[in-house]
Amino acid sequence: MDHADPHTTYRYLIDLWTSGVRDYHSLLSDYLTANSIFVAAIGLLLARQPLTLIFNLLVIILCLFGVLMTLQMAIVLGRFSAQTTLWEWHLRGIENSGEWTQPRLFVDLHRYRDRQESLTDKDSDPPVVHPTWAIRQHRQWWARREVSFPLFFGTLYILFLAWSLSQLVG
Repeated sequence: MDHADPHTTYRYLIDLWTSGVRDYHSLLSDYLTANSIFVAAIGLLLARQPLTLIFNLLVIILCLFGVLMTLQMAIVLGRFSAQTTLWEWHLRGIENSGEWTQPRLFVDLHRYRDRQESLTDKDSDPPVVHPTWAIRQHRQWWARREVSFPLFFGTLYILFLAWSLSQLVG
């Protein structure tokens, strides 16, 4: 990539970054849908009274698959997030090179989102854009979707599993 035309490399990286962001959000939506269906199915089975042995075993199996799906969700979303960060890093490198004459969009994105710096452009309205509360929270561990959603669903599955095992034993 060092000897390639920076504009060509930039276009390729923009395509990779765009498809990575799209795939990340598509996978997130799919995992949320799947986990919601699993939780709803478990809830329906647990609402069935009296809970028979077969339904209790089915809940345990669904919980175990749910835990596996939650682990997979965390790994896959974390990988996509890291990959997108890598493309952004390369794009900022091109924009920071002495040959780059176009707007430095990813440098500005990094300054705004990651460093939480205000951006100024006297020709824009408003001339200054300040980071919002959501931007300031974006990098917190609990605000990251690849952490918070698996943690939420994993906790539900573990609680359902513990309750089902207690019903099986007791």
